[in-house]
Amino acid sequence: MSSILAGIRTHTISKGTQVSETTAKVAPDVIVSNPARSRPDWLLASAVGLLAALVVGLFASAFLWPLSISEPKDIPFGVAGPEQQLVQIEGQLTSQQEGLFDLTTYDDRDAVVQAIEQREIDGGLVVSDTGMEMLTASAGNVQVTQLLSQMAAGMKDQQAAAAQQAIADAVSQAKEQGVPAEQILTIQESAQEKAAAVTVTVTDVVSGGAGAMASSLVMLPALIGGMITSVLSLFAVKRPSHRIISLISGSFFAGLAGALVLGPWFDILPGGLGATWLALRAVILALAATITGLGTLLGKAGLGLGVILMMLIGNPWGGALVPSEFLGGFMGWLGAHMPNGNVIQLVKTISFFPEASQASRWWILIAWILIGLGLWAVGTAIHGAKAKKQLTSALEQGQR
Repeated sequence: MSSILAGIRTHTISKGTQVSETTAKVAPDVIVSNPARSRPDWLLASAVGLLAALVVGLFASAFLWPLSISEPKDIPFGVAGPEQQLVQIEGQLTSQQEGLFDLTTYDDRDAVVQAIEQREIDGGLVVSDTGMEMLTASAGNVQVTQLLSQMAAGMKDQQAAAAQQAIADAVSQAKEQGVPAEQILTIQESAQEKAAAVTVTVTDVVSGGAGAMASSLVMLPALIGGMITSVLSLFAVKRPSHRIISLISGSFFAGLAGALVLGPWFDILPGGLGATWLALRAVILALAATITGLGTLLGKAGLGLGVILMMLIGNPWGGALVPSEFLGGFMGWLGAHMPNGNVIQLVKTISFFPEASQASRWWILIAWILIGLGLWAVGTAIHGAKAKKQLTSALEQGQR
């Protein structure tokens, strides 16, 4: 056949044995199929598609699950006003939804405002003879502010309906008593004036504007910086003992870049550049140290575990889409104590609530940093012991 050129060459082996080898050159248009390998290739191609579907399903479930079960509960809320009116108002608030509010009574409006500014409560209601005032803090929690504003609108409608009913009852009673029409008109006008004087207003005590809504974006530079620092540290730095240098330098420069973007560049966060930089540096170090520590201790499995922990648990449970306060239970608690969710609240406090305490937020980040460094130290010690053992074994074999 013209497409196949064959030749036979004879080689002589030292013992006199002759071996004939047939070599063939196959034309480029001839494709040699191997049935033994084709089936595994098809299986591998199918497995890749199934793996992609599994990853998509895992990510979608991780982020959408909190959305499907989110429910406002135990919202820290303050009330102030006359005792008799407060009893009625508290009853109305608790009747809205069981366990919706965690109520605290304050002496006056100033005390409620101070509690909001110190992030002890998310909102409050002040009752007086002239009406009610709903106090909110959109800089702290946009979703809670929307909920409270809707409740204030509902209270206003209820008061308007009650006022109209009271006017109608007063006019009806006057007619039954045979009061002249002129006096009935006077009674009606007086009742309407009293009803108009009673109002329901909404005051945003700590307004964050667009920055408050976008403050959750601080999670992105923190997560990206932490993951990139840890991955590069694990794959580029071979000696585990030197990875601490990568963690420190990576968190330093990545935190600075994130603070510049969120601050002076896009002006999302009004807080000081130095404080924002320190917060981002701390959270990036916490994320990177934890992932690097797991990777140093467990290898690639530890790296994957760290990424899953921070990306698929820390992000959705920490407030990327739903505030951790709306999740409740263990999910809400863990999300608020993950580095991702914790940094959102820390940066909000730095930027919008200068009077609020930040200590607990910093201690959470410090705890994660210490956990990560502890894992790194244990992994480094184990690798050092293995390397020393291998070196000793090689020296002993060399001496033999």
